Amino acid sequence: MPARLSIGSANNGADPRREMIIYGSAVAVALFSMRALELLEARLAESQPITVDDLGGVDEILADADRLQAAPFLDILADMISAAPPNEGARLHDFLVGGFALARDPQSFRDAIDRLIRSTTLRATIAQAVVAIFTRRIRERATERETLIAAYALEGLFRLALEGDVSRHRPLLELTEVASDVPGSFAQHVAKIGGAAFHAWGDDDLLTMLHRLLDNEEAESEAAFELGLAHLARALDGKDMATILAGLGTARLLFERAREVDDDRSDARAYRSAIDLVLGFAANRSVAEMQATLTDLVTAARDRAVVLRTGHVVPWLAPRQDVDIEWFELARTVQRVADDLARPSWINAATTMDRILAVYDASCTIAHGDGLRLVLRPRVEASFLRERGLAGHLDDLLSEGQWPDAQRTIAQNLRAGLDEARRAGAGPGKAKENEQYPLLARILPEGASTEQIPSDMARSLEFGLASHVAHGRVLANPVLQRVLASLRDQLAASSEYAGEVQQAFDAVLQQILMFCSDRQNAEIRDLGARGAYLRASDPSEADLQADLRDFLKGNLVGAEVLSEVRGVATGRTDLYISLGGPAFVIELKKHEGAFSPEAASRYLAQATSYQAANVRLGFLGALELVDRPGPVPSIEECLWHSAYVPEGGALARHLIVFRVPGRLRSPSALR
Repeated sequence: MPARLSIGSANNGADPRREMIIYGSAVAVALFSMRALELLEARLAESQPITVDDLGGVDEILADADRLQAAPFLDILADMISAAPPNEGARLHDFLVGGFALARDPQSFRDAIDRLIRSTTLRATIAQAVVAIFTRRIRERATERETLIAAYALEGLFRLALEGDVSRHRPLLELTEVASDVPGSFAQHVAKIGGAAFHAWGDDDLLTMLHRLLDNEEAESEAAFELGLAHLARALDGKDMATILAGLGTARLLFERAREVDDDRSDARAYRSAIDLVLGFAANRSVAEMQATLTDLVTAARDRAVVLRTGHVVPWLAPRQDVDIEWFELARTVQRVADDLARPSWINAATTMDRILAVYDASCTIAHGDGLRLVLRPRVEASFLRERGLAGHLDDLLSEGQWPDAQRTIAQNLRAGLDEARRAGAGPGKAKENEQYPLLARILPEGASTEQIPSDMARSLEFGLASHVAHGRVLANPVLQRVLASLRDQLAASSEYAGEVQQAFDAVLQQILMFCSDRQNAEIRDLGARGAYLRASDPSEADLQADLRDFLKGNLVGAEVLSEVRGVATGRTDLYISLGGPAFVIELKKHEGAFSPEAASRYLAQATSYQAANVRLGFLGALELVDRPGPVPSIEECLWHSAYVPEGGALARHLIVFRVPGRLRSPSALR
């Protein structure tokens, strides 16, 4: 503010009116001397709206264009131009385009893009011009500031394509060319945009790009989460149960990976738990068995809600919140319906039936097919066929209930499904679960059904029978029993780990577990020359291969154990094991240094490549060469489950990974 001017002194008396005139003139001169940028800053300091006239008019704005375009006010200028009279706004369109080209402040750049998207007039006038600018700025990532601007430019290109102002092939080209070594902050944005683009356009090249970003340390969690959503959508668009269940398993694996990388990913935890509840319901799990999963879902969904309330979700991602809410609410309902279906009748039939119909007609906006219904409906129908009381409730409510038309249609579809099942020969007490528990069904009295046994008990009995068939005997060592049980629980994530395949795989798994244990415990005099490699300083991979082959050949009676088999996945296997039906491949490595899950990840692609035309189960083993001052890892640390989704693939491949410590020393030689 200019100093107040005064003529004369206090002694000779000043004219107050003349003082005001001189003061006002000085202010006017000061304001007149301010350029457009200073006028803009002054208005902002007073929290006043900005118009073209406030900045001295179009000519003054254009005269000060260089400074205005470099200042962090591009979003404010976009607002001003959007609201300007048509004749003034038209003269400033090129000025705004130049602002997008020269902007140095990432946040005002992103906010200006939002103003552009919201203004139909601006989009129609300058969209094509800014596309070229966005494309250039996407490639400028030398500094952190430029990297953020590049990410926001890609976001702007994607949003313009969603609005139909540019071809979707423009952002698709930019997205699918992103490599895994781009800056982390850019990769995180690309993963989120790529996931949204997949749900908009369904381009498989986007999934390939997201797979590449799994190798970017900063973007791994985001890429895994987006891949999980993509595979979830694909699974629920599936046409048969095998495809749907395999896809859900892949999606769960990716959500779990996102959570493992970033434990703050409440969204990944919630989706993983929701899938577990849906699959648990389909597998006839009891409410008690699913309670822990439900608790985890509720906790994760609450954490997610807090994040969404305290943060800012960009408009193009807002629909994701609706999908989240829909999925998580469905999962909660599924758990309650499991309890309802276990009862022979209900006290509040109308309310209970509403919940069941919601599950029976389940769908999700992230999917377009009937996959979710295919997973959930069989259990609902089986319960109504088994319990006459439930079917009676349905008939009563259909005849008397005041349901909305949509709900009545669902109820009628359920009744039609029950009638069709009965005409096909399924009466009350239909033993549909016999298909799930074939070993148990085989030993039940004629006419009995596994449905007459509590589901958790039936599963336990089936598990025990499968173990007996696969092993012939129980492992004597309780630690080995625990390790085996843990690995089998984790393998349950594979849709192929069932029936004959499960029995054969378990037989091989048990022998590998025993081999790993024995090679840590056996002395030289027990193993003889074949165990010398375990204490050699530089043994070969072939030493482990020969030792393991002989062990398996001697213990897997009737199995075919071959080494160096050609013609499998255009390569040569280390060990190939066939038990008369399914065959499994064991890939072996010699590894210098600690063979941790992280180190093993570099071999997953090769080890799972042998599963391309086979069951998606196999083994990866390593001869670990470490000069240890202390003892070797415990047996529980030497075996673990790993899953891998190949780039461009939709089905998870599963491995049991094991390590055989080498360079062993006697306990007396350890420090």
